[in-house]
Amino acid sequence: MIAMKLFTPAFLIALTFFSSCRQEPKPTLVYPTDSTSQVEEQVLVKDTTLILTGELPIYFDSTNHLLFPIGPIKLTQRSSKIYFGSGSSGNSSFSIGYLSGNTFSGDLDNVMIQHLDSSTFRPLFEKEIKIRSFQFLKSIRKLTKQNWIVLSITDRDTNNDGKLDDEDIESLYVSDINGTNKVKLTPEFHELLDWQVLDVNKRLYFRTIEDSDRNGKFDKQDIIHHFYLQLDNLNDGVKEYFPLL
Repeated sequence: MIAMKLFTPAFLIALTFFSSCRQEPKPTLVYPTDSTSQVEEQVLVKDTTLILTGELPIYFDSTNHLLFPIGPIKLTQRSSKIYFGSGSSGNSSFSIGYLSGNTFSGDLDNVMIQHLDSSTFRPLFEKEIKIRSFQFLKSIRKLTKQNWIVLSITDRDTNNDGKLDDEDIESLYVSDINGTNKVKLTPEFHELLDWQVLDVNKRLYFRTIEDSDRNGKFDKQDIIHHFYLQLDNLNDGVKEYFPLL
């Protein structure tokens, strides 16, 4: 037997009022006021409950460099105890991500690079970013002898809320594992949808969505773009293709 609840008119009125007063979610995109410049310096709010830590080194076979993921863990204090958790989940852990095969996923502020014959470190990025994942293209290395990594990154506070997080758009980068030849592949204000690598023609394919009506959010009215990058010749640059024509 299913129990049914009866609500008084006063309760229904209060519920309607509460629902109408709820704030709508912020748009994904807030465009610069200066239409001639898409990229401008942004001031981000620091979360003082987070401290940075480094993961143990990652080594990909047949390369000459170690990668040290750097990311936040959350510091909270209850009574006389101090608790640590990942900056994204808050769960009790010192881990900032995980490695699966050739892919590291997590909530990273940077990656430090160290040559096998050196004791010094240098950052992959010199600016504030959030790395969602990076993948070493092992199969492409066998074909081209080049050590590419592909990174999914949030590099801009696109909703203008003072922080880099999942509410901001994601971009695609490619870089040599030593930090050189770093290139942003997705156009500004395009959201990365997905990507894949085909060994047969040594190409990186990816799709983005553009807020073509500039209403600050992605919806069915917007345009999906298709691109590829020739991984054995980056000088050719990113090419757009049109499979629906």
